[in-house]
Amino acid sequence: MSHYLRCGLQSRLPKFLFEAGSIELQRSFLPLSRLLATSRVSPQNAKSENTSAPSKQNDEILSDYTLFHDEIKIALPKSAVVAEEYSNLPLDDPDNFGTLSKSNDGVLSLQEGSEDDEKEDMFTSELPNYYPQKTYADQIKKLLRQRRFADALDVLQVTMLKEHRVKPEYYIYSILIAYCGTTGYSKMAFQLYNDMKKRGLPVKSSVYTSLFNSYANSPYPSDGLKRTRHLFSLMNEKGIHINQITCHAIIKAFARCGSVEESFKLVDYMMDKKMRITKETMSFLFQACVSDKTAGFRHALLVYKKMIQYRMTPDVFQFNLLLRCVRDCGLGDFDSTIDALRRIGVENIDELDKAKSYDPPSEGYPWEEDAEICAMTVAGTKTGSELLNDSADSSVNSSPRELLPDLFARKPTLGCVVSLMQIEKPEDRLFLLGGAGGFLREMSSHEAKPDIKTFSLLLECIPQTLVAEETLLKSVTKEGLKVDVLFFNTLIKRRVYRAQYSEAKDVLSLIASHGLQPDLMTYTNLAMTCRKTLDAYELLKAMDASGLRPNIEFITAMLGCAVVTYNIRYINLILDVIDYEEIPVNTPFLKKADSFYQKCLRVLEARPEKFTPAALDSIKNFCKKYPEWKASVPLEEKENPWQYLRDRHQESETDKEFLGEHVENHSPVRAFTRLGPNTAPKVRLAKKKKLKEENPEAYRKPPRRETLEALEGIPHVTYQALQPK
Repeated sequence: MSHYLRCGLQSRLPKFLFEAGSIELQRSFLPLSRLLATSRVSPQNAKSENTSAPSKQNDEILSDYTLFHDEIKIALPKSAVVAEEYSNLPLDDPDNFGTLSKSNDGVLSLQEGSEDDEKEDMFTSELPNYYPQKTYADQIKKLLRQRRFADALDVLQVTMLKEHRVKPEYYIYSILIAYCGTTGYSKMAFQLYNDMKKRGLPVKSSVYTSLFNSYANSPYPSDGLKRTRHLFSLMNEKGIHINQITCHAIIKAFARCGSVEESFKLVDYMMDKKMRITKETMSFLFQACVSDKTAGFRHALLVYKKMIQYRMTPDVFQFNLLLRCVRDCGLGDFDSTIDALRRIGVENIDELDKAKSYDPPSEGYPWEEDAEICAMTVAGTKTGSELLNDSADSSVNSSPRELLPDLFARKPTLGCVVSLMQIEKPEDRLFLLGGAGGFLREMSSHEAKPDIKTFSLLLECIPQTLVAEETLLKSVTKEGLKVDVLFFNTLIKRRVYRAQYSEAKDVLSLIASHGLQPDLMTYTNLAMTCRKTLDAYELLKAMDASGLRPNIEFITAMLGCAVVTYNIRYINLILDVIDYEEIPVNTPFLKKADSFYQKCLRVLEARPEKFTPAALDSIKNFCKKYPEWKASVPLEEKENPWQYLRDRHQESETDKEFLGEHVENHSPVRAFTRLGPNTAPKVRLAKKKKLKEENPEAYRKPPRRETLEALEGIPHVTYQALQPK
C-alpha cells in the first residue's frame, strides 16, 4: 500500500512545488525530505531508512527543486507483490480486505471461450449498424407525402423495431399521429398513443392536439364523440395542462361530432382558465352550430353578435360558415328563438308572441317590380296592402326596401315579418339577414372579400327564381371572380328540381363561355333532364366524347327519369349500359329497379287488357330479363373509409420516376449553411441575393405541368398542382 501511496504523491510533486507558497514549502519540508529519501532506497531497507534523520544528500536534492520543472511524472521502481505472503493469513481477519492465494475455492474461475461468451459474441456480431432517428423520420415523411401511410407505419413497426431493433423517439410517433389526425384515422392514432405510453415516451400537447383532430375528422362521429369525451376526462383526471391550441381541437371534435352543448361549455372553460378567445375559437363554434340541424341558425346569430361585441373582425371564412348555417339549420322552438332575438337587441317582439302561426300571403309581394328585392321573398310577411298601409301611416316616408328585416344592423329589426313559425326554408332565413344583397353589404363593411365559395353557398340560399339567379350572376361578375364548375353544377341542379329542363341545359353555354369543361357531376345533373330514350343516348355520346365514364350515380339519375315515364325501352338501354361498362350497382339503384319490376308484375296480373299487345310484350320481356340480369350484375362493395390507409403500395419503376420528378423534387433543395442560423435579416437577404447570383439554377422554381399523362400508373394519388386549367 505504501508503494501506491508513494506513486500517487510523487506523480503530483512537481505541480505542488511550483504552485505552493514559501510558507507551505517550509511546513512540508520535513515530510517531503523523508518521502524523497525513501523513494531512493530499495524496498528491503525502506523500514530502516525511514526512521533515520534526513541526510545532507536529501537536503541538496530538495533545495534544487528546479530539477522537477520539466518532469511530468516521476518514475519509481515497482515493488513486487507476492501472493504467497498473504496465503497464510486467516480468511476472517477484519484488518485485511480480501486475500490472494494460488488456490482459492471461493473465487469462480472464468475460463476464456465459454458458451456464454460465444453466444454474446454472436449476438453482438449480428447487431446492424442502424441509422440515426432523423433518417427514419425523413423516410416516414417521404412516404406520407406520397400518401402511403401503411408503408410509413411499417418503417416504425417493422424496420425500426424488428429488423434494426432501434428504440423510436417521441418525434417518430408525433409524425404518424399528426397524419392520422389529418386523415381521421382515429383508431390507429389511439393505438400509437398507447404504444408511446407503454414505451415511457413523453406525451406532449401536440400529440393530444393530433388525437383530437383525428376524432374530429373521423368518418364515424359517434365513435369520435365517445373517444373525445374519454380523452378529455382522462386529461382532467391526470391534471394535464391544456393550452389554447388543444382547446380549439377539442371544440372542433365536439362540434363535428354533433355535441353543441359541450362545445360551448369548453369555451366557458377557456374563459375560466383566462385563455384568449380569438376568431379561430368562433370559427369552431360556427362549426358546432352547423352540426345542429334543428336550431343551429339561432346559435349562429348569437355567436356572430358575440364576435361583434368582442370587436372581432369576421373574415370570409366565418361568413361562409354562417351561410352554411343559413342553408342547413333552422331556428328551433319558438320560445327559445324569441329569447335569442331579445338578446341580440331586436325590438317589438311582443307582436310575434301573439302570432305563432301565420298563413302565407296570397296577394303577392309589393316589391315584385324591383329585380334586386324580388330575389328576397319570405313566408310569414305582411301582404301588399298591409305593408302599404304601414308605410302610409308612418311619419317618415319609407319604401318597401326600408321595411325589409335586417338582423345584421346595429339595431336589428324584423321589418315586415309577423310570424317566425313559417321560416323553414333557406331563402326565408337569408331574408332575415337582408337577403343576398344585405349579406354582401355586411361583408364589405368588415372588408371581407367574398370568394366563389361564398357565392356558391348564396346560390343555394336564394329563392328558387330565375330573377334571383341572374342577379347573383351579375354580382359574381361585378366582384371579378373566376367561376368554377361547382357553381354551375349547383345552378343546373336548382333548375332541374324546378323542372326547368331547357334553362338547365342553357347553363352549358355559360360553362363554355367561362372556358371550363363539364365534369362528371355536370353530366349527372343533366341526366335528370333526359325524359326520352333519344335524350339519354345523346348525353351518353357526349359523355363518351369528353372522355368520361359513367358511374352508378349517373345511371341512377337516368333510371329515376325512366321509371317516372314508364319507358321500358329506356330502362333496357340503362341495363345494357351497365353490362357494357361493367358498373357495379348499389342499393339505391336496386331499390328503384325492384320497385318498377314489382309494378310490372302487378300490371300483368291485374289489368293486362288496358295495354296494347306491343306494350304487353315489352313488359313481359322485361319481367323475364330483369331477374337474370340482377343475378349476373356485380354488386358495389361498401369499402371501409380507412381502407386506403391500410393498403400497401408496390412501387414500380414508373412510379419511382414520377414521384422523384413531381413529389420528391417539387421544391429545389436550397442550402443556407453559409448564411448562418443567427444572422441578421438584412445580412441574410444580402447573402441570399449573392448566392442566387452565383447559382441561379438552384433557386429557380420548377415549371408547372399542364398535363395528367404522367399520372398513369399511380391511380391512388392525385395532385391538384397538375390539374389542367
